[in-house]
Amino acid sequence: MTGAEEYIVASRRGIFLVDHTGQRQIAPGYFFGVTIQADYLYCFRTVSAPEARDSPDSGSIVRYRYHAGTLGEPDIIVEGLDYNCHQVDFFDGSFWVVDSGHQRVLEYDAGWCLVAEHRIGGGAVRRGPDDPHINSFLGRGDRIWLMFHNLYRDRPSEIVEYDRAFVEIGRTTLSSSGCHDLVALEDGGLLYCESGKGRIARVGGDAYRIDSLYTRGLAVGADEIAVGSSLYGARPARGMLPGFVTFLDRTYNRIARIHLPAAPTQIRRLDGADLSLSQPR
Repeated sequence: MTGAEEYIVASRRGIFLVDHTGQRQIAPGYFFGVTIQADYLYCFRTVSAPEARDSPDSGSIVRYRYHAGTLGEPDIIVEGLDYNCHQVDFFDGSFWVVDSGHQRVLEYDAGWCLVAEHRIGGGAVRRGPDDPHINSFLGRGDRIWLMFHNLYRDRPSEIVEYDRAFVEIGRTTLSSSGCHDLVALEDGGLLYCESGKGRIARVGGDAYRIDSLYTRGLAVGADEIAVGSSLYGARPARGMLPGFVTFLDRTYNRIARIHLPAAPTQIRRLDGADLSLSQPR
């Protein structure tokens, strides 16, 4: 690996260090969300759906120290979370966990005490016809945006905007269901993965084809964009599916692409200078 930029990719087959030339696994495990703060990675670590049938509260927040291309031993910070949480992030003095299985966003303080449980979906049954399956979180200023996946509701995805007290301000309906990821661009626009169409798209603007696969995982720096994509299969088989990371310049032209032995679930720039974070460096 000799590329100029480095990224962390979470997947169901571990955490990978990725650049333009290749990839290397730096931690085993089953991961969804990952975020960066100083020299540490904070990850949501979980188990597969079959394993969760007997232990549904097997999710945890795990911290790793990153140094010179390696991770230290995992420090388990929060345990007993639902296995189907997704994104994690720091914003406005709190640490946030998107609990997709319970349609809520959990808020932890600096001492890792749960200080708020923001219920979003009205208690809908998991994967039932009223489940929005919230999968992404983004905070900026005094606003919070959530991505409503909406596949189970048989309707297009929505980006819903809230104030800091989680009072809804507005929502934007997208062109397809099953979307992932939220990035606030420099001009205030929002970029997301239009997953089922193999694209990334600007809200109210253009869409950019990545491939014929399922896009998920999006990181945006000053000079380039990294997008994850993978085959899409039945839930029990997803841990075995491979994927890709495609690199674009900021005019959305491809500059590199690497194969990954796992489907990306989240991508973040290792240096933290990443507009997909609520608090980019």
